[in-house]
Amino acid sequence: MRFRDRAEAGRRLAAMMVAYRPKVPRVFGLGRGGLQVAQEVAQALGAPLEVWMARGVESPEQGGRPVGAVAEGEGLYLDIEGIRSAVAPAAELARWMDAEAGEAALAAQHLRGNHPRLEASGCTAVLVVDGLVADAGPVFAALRGLRRQSPARLVLAAPVASAEELERLRPEVDEVVCCRPIWSLVTVAHAYDDFREVPEREARQVLERARRLAALGTELGTQGSGDWM
Repeated sequence: MRFRDRAEAGRRLAAMMVAYRPKVPRVFGLGRGGLQVAQEVAQALGAPLEVWMARGVESPEQGGRPVGAVAEGEGLYLDIEGIRSAVAPAAELARWMDAEAGEAALAAQHLRGNHPRLEASGCTAVLVVDGLVADAGPVFAALRGLRRQSPARLVLAAPVASAEELERLRPEVDEVVCCRPIWSLVTVAHAYDDFREVPEREARQVLERARRLAALGTELGTQGSGDWM
């Protein structure tokens, strides 16, 4: 199974998730790529859409070796082997983590503008990624950030994923949905015809369109209640 682009991947993923619609979930796209997939899922489920940002943390002293990841919601993942190889003081590691957390927050602000962040508390929260390969530190961090908000259920959804990495991630979530788990997946791009980087402008437009649709739905619902009364 190959996907033409992230939109098609989102539609195929959404077709596997129709049972979630009555749960009134909230859908979170991981980064700009995940957001483009997530918009199709949110639209199919009639769910609110939000972006969720995470960043990998690398050791500048070890040629960019991963030492962990950070995400919104104070999500944190530590790569123990990477940290051991870095041989850096705890204060230095903390400085690297804080710097990347600041970058993630800034990237999220650029996409949301003046709009407050949608929270996951008390709902079924669905984190959508465009794909998963080995070393999914940012996905671990993003899930942990969402989990800290105490959702009723936490779901990970991916069109394509390394089967090994999915097994590592299962303890972090209540449910996993994946169209195409692949053993020894090398790169996510191999599953797509078009896997170009999503520009910031396009990601902002996705969020703005989702807000307009949500506002329209609320307005129509209010009008319908008024007519009924």
